[in-house]
Amino acid sequence: MAESRREGALLTTAAQIVVRIRAERGLSMSSLAVLAGVPTSTISRIESGQVEPTLGMIRRIALGAGYHLHLQYYDLFSGKLEEHVVGVSAAERTSEADDGDDSDR
Repeated sequence: MAESRREGALLTTAAQIVVRIRAERGLSMSSLAVLAGVPTSTISRIESGQVEPTLGMIRRIALGAGYHLHLQYYDLFSGKLEEHVVGVSAAERTSEADDGDDSDR
């Protein structure tokens, strides 16, 4: 348990990521849901492990709470470890809010 709380520890499940985001920001499920533009039930189902969200949904939740997402993955074709930081501009966040909100509800 101490290992997962260590600064910089890798989070491997969506539930761990969302729980950590809420804890670090001091947010309730409903507050995070509002910031991310998703139903509270979506946050609850992710945290309980009932659903495994898409990377896009994790991105939306992280950005809603004010985080940038740092992705690290192993590319099977090149054999290299790849890293990407995913951010969003204010204009992009506004257009995301207008696009397809109902699909997650």
